[in-house]
Amino acid sequence: MNKYKNNRNRPNPRLHFLSLFLVLGTLAAIISCENEDDLPPPSAYVAPEPEPEPEPGGDCVFSTIVPEIADGIDFECGGPEVTFFGEKDGSFTVEYVENPDPSGINTSERVVEYTQTEGVEPWAGFFFDLVSKVDFSELQTIKIKVYSPAADQNVLLKFEDSADGSIAKEVQSTTTVANEWEELSFAFSPSDTDKFDRLVLFFNFNGDKGAATTHYFDDIVMSEGGTTEEPGDSSEPTSPAPAPTVDPLEVISLFSDAYTNVPVDTWRTDWSDATLEDITIEGNAVKKYSALNFVGAETVANQIDATDMTHFHTDIWTADAMEFRIKLVDFGADAAFGGGDDVEHEIVIENPAQEEWVSLSIPLSDFAGLTTRANIAQLIFVGAPSKQNTVFVDNVYFYDEAGVSTEPISGAPVPTVPEASVISVFSDAYTDVSGTDFNPNWGQATLVSQVDIAGNNTLKYENLNYQGTQFASPLDVSASTMIHVDFWTADSSSLNLSLISTGPAETPYAFDITNGEWVSVDIPLSEFSGVVDLTDVIQLKFDGNGTIFLDNIYFFTPPPTEPAAAANAPTVSEADVISLFSNAYTNVPVDTWRTDWSAATLEDISVDGDDVKKYSGLNFVGIETVANQIDATDMTHFHTDVWTADATQIRIKLVDFGANGTFDGGGDDVEHEITIENPERYTWISLDIPLTDFTGLTTRANIAQLIYAGMPAGSMTLFVDNVYFHK
Repeated sequence: MNKYKNNRNRPNPRLHFLSLFLVLGTLAAIISCENEDDLPPPSAYVAPEPEPEPEPGGDCVFSTIVPEIADGIDFECGGPEVTFFGEKDGSFTVEYVENPDPSGINTSERVVEYTQTEGVEPWAGFFFDLVSKVDFSELQTIKIKVYSPAADQNVLLKFEDSADGSIAKEVQSTTTVANEWEELSFAFSPSDTDKFDRLVLFFNFNGDKGAATTHYFDDIVMSEGGTTEEPGDSSEPTSPAPAPTVDPLEVISLFSDAYTNVPVDTWRTDWSDATLEDITIEGNAVKKYSALNFVGAETVANQIDATDMTHFHTDIWTADAMEFRIKLVDFGADAAFGGGDDVEHEIVIENPAQEEWVSLSIPLSDFAGLTTRANIAQLIFVGAPSKQNTVFVDNVYFYDEAGVSTEPISGAPVPTVPEASVISVFSDAYTDVSGTDFNPNWGQATLVSQVDIAGNNTLKYENLNYQGTQFASPLDVSASTMIHVDFWTADSSSLNLSLISTGPAETPYAFDITNGEWVSVDIPLSEFSGVVDLTDVIQLKFDGNGTIFLDNIYFFTPPPTEPAAAANAPTVSEADVISLFSNAYTNVPVDTWRTDWSAATLEDISVDGDDVKKYSGLNFVGIETVANQIDATDMTHFHTDVWTADATQIRIKLVDFGANGTFDGGGDDVEHEITIENPERYTWISLDIPLTDFTGLTTRANIAQLIYAGMPAGSMTLFVDNVYFHK
């Protein structure tokens, strides 16, 4: 088999034949001159160098290239220069060779041969750089033809940012046949666009490397498909982790917006087996580890002296991890790994609570094997089931428990229930019932005060045994269904709430205690109604121990999650309207009300007999009129009616494809997005936006896309009606 490396051309056999021909010709001329002295001297003609012989793959000379993956990489006329990693006690070669089995799905002449010898790391592989960042906006699947020596071998494809290896994503596939060409698919998503310009390949990933193996691969192409990013495919937190309350002077922080962080070499080492994304949740920086097996964070260059610290803290959120492990590694006095004085210990958290932030404050004494703590250089997170879990991480720090705050440093969360649905006992967000006595003399030992916490008036119960609240007159809360309480404690282990009606008749509700953070609780009034007369509530009582901070105590009925009435009927004359969606008008054709690249769920519903589009789990959704583009040149306004119970922001984007009528990622495409902050909830909002406000929409003759988006991304619901342009 002929082989070609990317920096070497094949020798040309025609050169030897031509040299022999020239020698014989010269010899004949000399002999001829000896016999015929009167002949002219031989010609000074020199034969030209022969043209290089075309390499397999057509009329081309093989060369080293920096490939563009969007064009496909077929390795016929060129291949990239590769860099290996994970050699350990073995070695690698990559050569461009003749196809060992030109049959089936791959009859091309040239392929890539990758050989790894015995002794390489289980995670060994190679990478090469691409000419530009990969665009996954239209095609999200990478396909590679593979010829493997065995079935059931893992092939891992990873993309990275060449400037920052922590920006990466990896997808795994498995071979199904041996010594036969097959095509493996690796699904990415539109959100991966413009992130990666380096391709990394691992053959027989994490497999047995006890013998030399050879794999062949060919034809790396982009194709349709990929991950659809439907809501629910991978749940994410919609609110940030609780804000830390430890005094910054008693903290060594690796990652937290609440503190100044020490330098960290990397939050994803090269030997990690996970994908890292840096994301934000309501403006709060978070580390997202997906497809988590294990991931290492290192502080080798600036090792941490946690000798004076008592605890390690991290907040985690997961929807699917059944086990979570935390390992700390100290490199010892020589500050080097493998020097003989390294120590480590791993903590296992079985069945962590799912779909909520879990605050882990672990005494360093629990890391029994971590007998020294002056040179901590590695932190390792491990998740199970391996490669099938996603973990979000925030607030990673060491601290001394002497610095733990005994009171909150931030106020309780601001309520969002509309005041019309509330009977408020104590809250700055509402008008409280008047005449309430928050410290009646019941013989209690509790000390009651009202304190300011970050500008928020808060009840403080010190040395709690029990404490009453006396209403000026009985409250009829029978029309409400819930009572809400926010509480914070640093030291309590018990807290109960009782409603009391005339009699007295009372029954307690026991809170689950989490120390060091605000806890928001909505209690169904059915917990009390079997004993308490909800038309005649005269008192509240808290009992327990420790010091408790209380805020936002109110009765309420949860507001609706869907509109009960239709949006107001439009009144603009149909002659002045181009309608996309409204029962009031004749609508123009719309290709789709949810494009394939959208991140939302669409339902067509009816509200009070009126057709409505319901987008749930909304991050962004595209509506397209590509086949019948809208000429809104003569229109003056864009109109839509929206209803939401949970959006903190709504965005509306219009996109015009320009005179050529096609999306070309530039050229004559124009667009503009309007943002509506803190839209009114629980009611229809009529948005009638002048098209002049879409300042970037400099042409309007070929409008082909309308995009709705909002916050909190992926967890909000938006109802849409009466979508039209008008003048």
